[in-house]
Amino acid sequence: MPVRASGVELDDAHLLSLARDGDDDAYAELFRRYRPVALRLARRLGAPSEAEDTVSEAFAQVLGQLRRGLGPERAFRAYVLTSVRHESARRGRLRQRVQPTDDLATIDTAVPFGHGQLDTFERDLVRSAFASLPERWRTVLWYLDVEGLKPHEVSDRLELTANGVSALVYRARAGLREAYLAQHVAADGVEVSDECRQLRPRLASLVRRTVGMREQKRIHVHLEACPSCMASYLELEDVNARVVAPQQAVAGVRA
Repeated sequence: MPVRASGVELDDAHLLSLARDGDDDAYAELFRRYRPVALRLARRLGAPSEAEDTVSEAFAQVLGQLRRGLGPERAFRAYVLTSVRHESARRGRLRQRVQPTDDLATIDTAVPFGHGQLDTFERDLVRSAFASLPERWRTVLWYLDVEGLKPHEVSDRLELTANGVSALVYRARAGLREAYLAQHVAADGVEVSDECRQLRPRLASLVRRTVGMREQKRIHVHLEACPSCMASYLELEDVNARVVAPQQAVAGVRA
C-alpha cells in the first residue's frame, strides 16, 4: 500500500481508516512513524529491557481494536501512547506480584502498590515543571503544600497578608498545572517543523484556557492543518482531565 497519494504523504486519519479495513501496510506505516516516541516513553515508564515488548504489545492491542471496529479515528499518536502507559503499568504491577524467593515469610503478604506516590516518569515531569516556576511561586508552594503550613504562618516570611498568601498560592498552583502539561510536550521528543516548534509550547496554555481569544484562534487554525500537533493537543486534554493535585505533585518533588 503506498503511503503517499499523488505525491502527498497520507495523514494518520487516512492510514487508520485503511488499517481498520484490513490494510497491514497502512498500520505498518503508523508503527514506523510512532515507534520511536513510544519506545522513549516505555523506557521512562518501566524497565528499559522491556521497552520493546511493551511497545509491541501496545501497538498490537490498538491493531486488535481497529480490526474489531473500535479504537481511534484520529489522534493515533495520543491513543497509542496511552496504550503504552497502560501496558507499562500492567507490567509494573506484574513485577510487584511475581517476586521469586525462598523466604517463606514473604509469601502471601500484601503487595504495596506505589504507596500513593508518583511513578518515575511523572515525578521527573513534576520536578521539571516545578523548577520552571518563578521563585516566589516555588516558595509558597513549598511552604503550604510540602511543609503543610497555613497562609497566616508564612505571611511574614513572604511579606504578604494571609489573604495575599492565599491568592499567591492559587496562582502558583494554576501555574504548576500548566507547566506540568508543558513538560509532557517537551518530553515527547517528536521531530516537528519550525512552525510547530514555535507553537507547541503554547498548547498547555490553550488547554488551560490562559491564552487570549486571538491566540486561541491562531493555534486552532494550525491544529486543523497539523495532525501531529493535534495529537499532542488531544493528549494534553486527556492529561489535564486527570492532572495530579498540586499538593501531591509538589510532594513528589521532594520524593
